Amino acid sequence: MANKIKFKVNVSKFSEFVERLDDLTKIDDTIKVKIDNDNILIYSMLSSGQTMLAFKNYLLNTKDYLEYEDSEYSYDLIIANAKKFVKNLAFIKDSEKITLELSYKESPDDDTIMNVRSIQIVGGKLKVNWIAGEHYEMRDINKTALKQRLDLKFRKWFFGITKSEFSDVKKLSNINSDRIINISIQEGKIILSEKASWELELGSFDDDRNASLMLNKKFLGCINDSVDTIEFNIFENFMLVKDDNSNLMLSFEQDFSDD
Repeated sequence: MANKIKFKVNVSKFSEFVERLDDLTKIDDTIKVKIDNDNILIYSMLSSGQTMLAFKNYLLNTKDYLEYEDSEYSYDLIIANAKKFVKNLAFIKDSEKITLELSYKESPDDDTIMNVRSIQIVGGKLKVNWIAGEHYEMRDINKTALKQRLDLKFRKWFFGITKSEFSDVKKLSNINSDRIINISIQEGKIILSEKASWELELGSFDDDRNASLMLNKKFLGCINDSVDTIEFNIFENFMLVKDDNSNLMLSFEQDFSDD
């Protein structure tokens, strides 16, 4: 028999949390949520075999979002059909009280983790009930591993483009049907293009390297543009775009003529 635990939700932060979930559905329709005393880690990933093509996460302060009493357990939840789940949550608005109830069982692999089997969110007259996905369906990534993997000291190099420049790139990419955005670095000069359609020079940075990256442009919409300059951090096998509480990892094909 499953146990249950109920939390009051910070109403003023609820719509923001739903927006975070909605953003993650741009990566994939399954989202993992990990709740502990300090943080709510939410992430989604797109894989092909053993290769991770895209990954995005948000790391949030638990007590900003929930009335949460410290516990010896953490709660892991798989949200399947996340796009439909988010659409249902959109109907919970302007409510004076919102609650989140988790129905859970102990993880067979770790007695400090409780696997959530179903959830119920209540706001006003609306109850949203959702059966959780199976935990084997999605790779488990914890905060510690994530912090180590995305430590900027391991990046090879980086470049930045302004918010305005990035907006132009998205608009140009929406016009044309090419699947790939080409990122060319020519002696520090940054050029983005789609073959036979357009080429946009975005300035330069203090580096005389030459490099060529190919990025699937469907992931452009996953990049947060809330800062004045968007920094693209280049690791061995992926590109990282990060802000105060989110990380976006994108796989790319590459050809470095000068490292």
